[in-house]
Amino acid sequence: MSDTLTRSRGAELLAGEFSEFAADLAADVAKENPGFSADYIALLVTAWADWATLVADDPHAGYALTVDMDEVWHAALRRTRKNFAFMSRLTGGRFIHHEPADNYGTPDKIRETVAALQAAGYGAAPEVYSAADTADCSGSDCRPAAPCPGIDVAPIQLNA
Repeated sequence: MSDTLTRSRGAELLAGEFSEFAADLAADVAKENPGFSADYIALLVTAWADWATLVADDPHAGYALTVDMDEVWHAALRRTRKNFAFMSRLTGGRFIHHEPADNYGTPDKIRETVAALQAAGYGAAPEVYSAADTADCSGSDCRPAAPCPGIDVAPIQLNA
């Protein structure tokens, strides 16, 4: 792992060209989750962008997405034009599709995802991943992870 953290392509896009989209995502997540702090929501938005970058680069790895990060994804899906533009730039013209998960990732899958984030130099916010990384996850503090099946990244060809 690198000693210095770098921003993922997704995080760079949200900090720059898509900063309005990032602000919209944060506002939407805050509205739906009044118990989340602004700082935590900012971490979630960046973590989602980092995760999406990993999936775009290796769609068959099945990286885990936490339930809280899924709140960001749902917010993105409600903003179809901005989300499509963001995903197109992030993936080079492909789209990461969302499929409802009936099951959640295991602590091992979460650890694999965190390791991949760290190996890429993105880090992994402990506040986002630690609650989901427990062997006997139960109760309201548990925020399990939803797996991303490899088929989620698909080419998109639309006529404008």
